[in-house]
Amino acid sequence: MKSYSSFDLLIGGLLMALALVFPVVFHAIGLGGAFLPMFYPILAAGFLIVLPAAVVVGILSPLVSAVLTGMPPFYPPVAFMMMFEGLFLALVPGILYRRFKWNIWLSVLITMLVERMVMLIAIYIITKWMEFPTKMISIAALVKGIPGTLIIIILMPPLLKKLDNILSTYKKI
Repeated sequence: MKSYSSFDLLIGGLLMALALVFPVVFHAIGLGGAFLPMFYPILAAGFLIVLPAAVVVGILSPLVSAVLTGMPPFYPPVAFMMMFEGLFLALVPGILYRRFKWNIWLSVLITMLVERMVMLIAIYIITKWMEFPTKMISIAALVKGIPGTLIIIILMPPLLKKLDNILSTYKKI
């Protein structure tokens, strides 16, 4: 069994805590689903910490949030859908940016494209299973997430770059 630095585990725990708090705050002020508040810390995990820890943050954040706050709901099974989204939000940047050293902007863009595709596939599976209108729900989910997706694509790369520089300084201590 491979061990990971306590620093990565600490940052992973902090990011998971933020993934639990951000949705509560955003929903309390009426900015919930449109701004994708859970995605920011999960995406940050993929860029800032080792891949296995980032994947744990991505998968467990929606599940723990659902258990503790009821958001995302278990029925309809949005929590399970978001677990897959979280997996890819952490996995893709961990591979593209950290392992293959791709450009941060391109890594964020591809990550969000992959996440949106995963969301559509999950919606298709869930709506077919539950006999909901697939096309309408897919379009609504895409449109509703536009503000959050744009914020992530525009604002996260410089923020992540800055955080990566700050964290790399502390890793050396």
